[in-house]
Amino acid sequence: MDYSGQRLRVSADVQQVEELRLTFGAFLRQAGASPEDVARWELVLVEAATNAVVHGGRPGQPNQIEVAWSIAGQIVRLEVGDSGPGPRQSQLDAELPADPLQTSGRGLFLITQSCDTVEHWRGPGGFRLVMTRLTPGLNRAAGENDRVIEAAMAEISQCYESLAAFYRLGDALIAADRLADFFRKAIADLAKILPADRLSLYFQPALEPALYEDLVRQSFTAPEDPVGTVVERVLTTGREVVWQSAAEITPDPVWGRFECGFCVPLRAGGVTLGVLVLARRRRPYLLASELSTARTYADLFGIALANADHALVRERERQALRELEIAADMQNDLLPLPSSLTQSGWRVVVRRRMARTVAGDYVDFCPTPDGGQLLAMVDVMGKGMSAALFAGMVRTALRIEVDAGVPLARLIEDLNAVLCRQTGELTLFATCALAYVNPARDRALIVNAGHCPVLCLGQDARSPLRQAAPSGPPLGLYPNLHYQVEELLLSPGDQLVMVTDGLYEWESPGNPVGGWASLCELVQARRHEGGEALWESIQRRIHAAHPAETDPCDDQTLLVWERRT
Repeated sequence: MDYSGQRLRVSADVQQVEELRLTFGAFLRQAGASPEDVARWELVLVEAATNAVVHGGRPGQPNQIEVAWSIAGQIVRLEVGDSGPGPRQSQLDAELPADPLQTSGRGLFLITQSCDTVEHWRGPGGFRLVMTRLTPGLNRAAGENDRVIEAAMAEISQCYESLAAFYRLGDALIAADRLADFFRKAIADLAKILPADRLSLYFQPALEPALYEDLVRQSFTAPEDPVGTVVERVLTTGREVVWQSAAEITPDPVWGRFECGFCVPLRAGGVTLGVLVLARRRRPYLLASELSTARTYADLFGIALANADHALVRERERQALRELEIAADMQNDLLPLPSSLTQSGWRVVVRRRMARTVAGDYVDFCPTPDGGQLLAMVDVMGKGMSAALFAGMVRTALRIEVDAGVPLARLIEDLNAVLCRQTGELTLFATCALAYVNPARDRALIVNAGHCPVLCLGQDARSPLRQAAPSGPPLGLYPNLHYQVEELLLSPGDQLVMVTDGLYEWESPGNPVGGWASLCELVQARRHEGGEALWESIQRRIHAAHPAETDPCDDQTLLVWERRT
């Protein structure tokens, strides 16, 4: 009579075959089968189940296979069924293929040669293969009931121990101040349930650095480099590895010394975060219930790791957001946007659109001691707190020089010298364009340090567009530089236009309207409409190229000065 057995229905997936092999092998070992018989039966199951998975399905339908095994006396019985029509009769005759090296046709031959009987059935429900073999050495019938009861009781006892351990695991996770404390408690509990000569954890270096550094210093973390070991395979593929003989993983410089064991990935959200390894120097073989317990622990470990890792990421993001908020406040305080003004004889329009991150665009318009006006457009390298601070430094130095009435040529050189001294070895710099309009408003002096050109437009549409290009590198890089000052004559209706690169460096594939040349064409076309209309035209063009973008990637700043009389 059948004193033990199991029937399983699994999806028609080749990956399920290895799981079936391990479970079937553990069943046979527990029944007392010799290693040779276990290996023979595992081969039969793999061949039969693989054929069912690969060839037994019905097209366009979700397919499953059914596998059942049992023992009656000294007879092992294995059944494999699928929903397909089964192989051709000629294949069932199971002769060795003419070419032994060909990739198909050998499975049924191996099954026939390994079993005493091989029977099959076809029907509307599919195809079924039944194999039996006399397997001496199995547990004798006289003691079968006692052994079955003992095995059942042992499994029930282990289930209770596992359940209690899982409850303790949850309590430990809640109570632990550090993830390392939780793992230390959990590994100690697991060691009580699953006896092992070695029980260790490995962690992915891609974890948050603070978390990874804390975990790898703990005693439960394996000290060896996983490269070249079975652990590396699991970390890379995310698939567990089970071995019942050291030969199955040879060569392995670390785990090849253990006769049996398994490596289970710690996964969460489809990502492998580490590996749990349990190994024994000598058998007993690993049982299916032990594997199930280890997998459950590994799942809980993976969730705990993911939560701790994500918590650190969220905390870093919160700190970064807070820094941006502080930097934005500093930028508003240190770099206020000057108001557009209309005075007798001239008008200035200033517009700025802030990026998602704090940058260092700085625009200024201030009177000079002699009654003239100074226009400034500065773009600091970088974003965040450092850019805001550096831009504030530029504004302070510039205002001091302007209030002192320093001539434009010396002003730009003094500004460069101050920034070079303040930044020292830091790689910080700023592009800068300055335009001084004299009190009579009939000429402008322009100096440009690595910034995009300053545009000068005449009242007459036929007048050429004049551009004051850079005469030296950005400020803050090289001390003792001299910059050339360019003079432009101004007439009523003339305009000076100053921008930052956020207004033209936004072109995208398939969009030909971005770039400096396109901006110059637009400025000329809108010269009689005023600074407000120019700003709106530029924004409409950018939005048409990037309709889904709610905030720009870089600050966008525009200053338009116009002589009216």
